[in-house]
Amino acid sequence: MRRLPQALAVTVVVGLLALLVWDVVHSSGGKVAKEVDSGHVYAAPAFTRPYVNRKGNLTFASLRGKVVVVNFWQSYCAPCTQEARTLAAASRRWRADKNVVFLGVDVQDFRSAGLKFLRRFGITYPNVSDDGSLVGRFGVTGYPETFFVDRRGRVVPMPSVGGQAGHIVGPATQQLIAAGIKQALTT
Repeated sequence: MRRLPQALAVTVVVGLLALLVWDVVHSSGGKVAKEVDSGHVYAAPAFTRPYVNRKGNLTFASLRGKVVVVNFWQSYCAPCTQEARTLAAASRRWRADKNVVFLGVDVQDFRSAGLKFLRRFGITYPNVSDDGSLVGRFGVTGYPETFFVDRRGRVVPMPSVGGQAGHIVGPATQQLIAAGIKQALTT
């Protein structure tokens, strides 16, 4: 007799959660992914978020004038683990070019878990903590996802490489990262 009300309650909660996810993705705030995946340039959302791997906050406007590779991840995400070394290596490879920086966005994670993840994979580029607000503003629907921002602060679509275009959905490869950075450098 108790199972029916419990099942009904779980169904309602799952339905509300699905509605919330749909609303975040389809709201005007989550337009970034949709626009760049359609081949359009779109202004990157302004934000200030606390660092994961150092003290203080990062203001996205402070990166203006540089190409920014923005990677959304979580420490307990298997595909994020798969791409972590690739991103760390790419950030070292592009470090000599002072116009390119990498920025990780650790989403809804404990700081200690995020720090352990960064140390495990030798990630030294800046990472900020997100409570979910940036996920909604960028239109991120899973992890990992990677966007490319040009020097003027606009998210630019990556050219089609291996079936991916717009932004990277899933683990990034060196080839995809290079294509996105080169596109952002030329706009």
